[in-house]
Amino acid sequence: MCKGKFVLLFFAFLVLTAFASVSETKTIYVPDDYERIQWAVDNATDGDTIIVRDGTYYESITVSKHLTIKSENGSDNCIVNGTGSDVFTLKADGIRIEGFTITRGGRGIYILSNNNTIINNNISSNYGFGIYLDDSNNNSILNNNISNNVIFLSQSNENTIRKNEFINDGIFIYDSYGNIVEDNEVNGKPLVYLEDESDKFIDNAGQIILVKCKNITIMNLELTNTDVGIELLQSDNCLISNNNISSNKDGIYLYDSNNNSISDNIISSNRWVGIYLRYSNNNSLSNNNISNNYEGIILLSDSNNNSILNNNISSNKDDGIGLYHSNNNIISNNNINTNNWDGVSLSYSNNNSLSNNNIRSNNEEGIELYCSNNNIISSNIIRSNEWGICLDYSNNNSICLNNFINNTYNAFPYNSTNIWNSTEPIKYTYRGSKFKNYMGNYWDNYTGSDENGDGIGDIPYSINTDKDNYPLIEHFENYFVETPTPSPTPTPAQIFDTGRPENPYPSISGEFVGTIRTNTKIIATKLYTYACEGTGGHTEYAIICNKTWCAYAEWEGYKGDWMNISFNRTVVLMPHETYNITIVTGSYPQIHHTSSLKTENGWINCTEFTDANGKKYDDRIPAIMLWS
Repeated sequence: MCKGKFVLLFFAFLVLTAFASVSETKTIYVPDDYERIQWAVDNATDGDTIIVRDGTYYESITVSKHLTIKSENGSDNCIVNGTGSDVFTLKADGIRIEGFTITRGGRGIYILSNNNTIINNNISSNYGFGIYLDDSNNNSILNNNISNNVIFLSQSNENTIRKNEFINDGIFIYDSYGNIVEDNEVNGKPLVYLEDESDKFIDNAGQIILVKCKNITIMNLELTNTDVGIELLQSDNCLISNNNISSNKDGIYLYDSNNNSISDNIISSNRWVGIYLRYSNNNSLSNNNISNNYEGIILLSDSNNNSILNNNISSNKDDGIGLYHSNNNIISNNNINTNNWDGVSLSYSNNNSLSNNNIRSNNEEGIELYCSNNNIISSNIIRSNEWGICLDYSNNNSICLNNFINNTYNAFPYNSTNIWNSTEPIKYTYRGSKFKNYMGNYWDNYTGSDENGDGIGDIPYSINTDKDNYPLIEHFENYFVETPTPSPTPTPAQIFDTGRPENPYPSISGEFVGTIRTNTKIIATKLYTYACEGTGGHTEYAIICNKTWCAYAEWEGYKGDWMNISFNRTVVLMPHETYNITIVTGSYPQIHHTSSLKTENGWINCTEFTDANGKKYDDRIPAIMLWS
């Protein structure tokens, strides 16, 4: 019996001893116990703490255990230099890195795991990224000084990035959601991060990141020396205007973001791209000065139906504008000059329109098409480039009414067959006489004659294996092309129509204040109001204004055509410009219950609706039509 008790007690002792040995953690000192940090990591067990004494360590450290690794006396005294390799790579969950200067690595800290803490470090001058999170969640990045390298989140969610100070860099988000980013500064200004927000005005920031946001206004800011000045991820209907966005890695980056307006900004000297669109559609880029970036504008990966209008795009180190796998975009009325490579480059991009651009003094091609078909290139001045236009494996593009002047080589098609004149006869006036004929392009080295004086050369202009059958004798500006007389019945391009809402109720009269932004030219003399069935819903009065004019219309009571009111002047809404509109309604007008409404020809947005009882809303838009 006593022997049995002894055996049981001895067994219990062994179990307790084994448990104590497993659960006991230890503290390891570098270089006391191990000369290198990696050696200490290799000889540690889960839960251990590694304390690194003052000094400089030239190492690349991989951590695959749950450890705390911290300096003894803070980051000023303990430096880990990666000599071009990643400094810390975290492959286990629950690692804590604290109190180091982390520098000269490919990546300062490369995180491939969850629930780690990066705190009180100085992370500077790493060649790729300061901190890179790759499919890593619920990490905390706190109280670090991060300079000249970025925090990059790729498919990493629900991380906390708080109270970090960035110098000459910031944060970049890719396909990552639910993160908490707060109380950070970039070059002494707030890093503004918004997720699932709408109807905000940002008036102070060092960097701006919008994730799943709508109707955000970004105006009058200086955004310099960070990673991306403004980043939009799945964010729509935002206005970016009148900012100086310079000396960043990228100026403006849109990913899967639509119907945004980027206008009147200075976007210069960014290390990579001035404006970068990826999987982003129906955006307007207008009246920007885009210069001295590596590339001016890039549309990539199915970025379609965007408008690039009235920009000055110059002196960029690569292309002025580059389209890759992007279709149905409009590039018009831009000055595209002195770029180091091409003025405009299209690759695998179809059905785009390039018109009325001044493309000059680019070091390579004025326009280059590679594997790009069915584009329209018209009314451009293509001057003093190495090549005016080059087409490689690009077919059925329509190229007419352009001027090719003083290029080293005007045109070169390679394995390409294209149309170098109008596809149907055009009525035009030339030197005071009217003619009708097909029209090609002006070529400064064309030597043919014009016996009948119609301004069209009598013999074709040879373009390698192609030819312009109807070359112009003079610059296209000297031919006055007739446009068809408009039909008295409004066409869709002449009206702005919200249409009837599926459910107009609840309906109440009130004062609507908002904005209209069209994607085409609208000419209107009247405003029509959709009334709820069986009611006298109407507009009492309406005002439409921009910076230089206002148009006013007032109701004259229930007589005649009382659903329409007429403006005191013709309303001309130019595409991609924003106009203020006020509408005061009476009785029961139909109402769209939304803050922003897309129509066939543009957008109408609600700033504020005050109903007849004095209650205010931001999601009430009267159902109206502007027409003539």
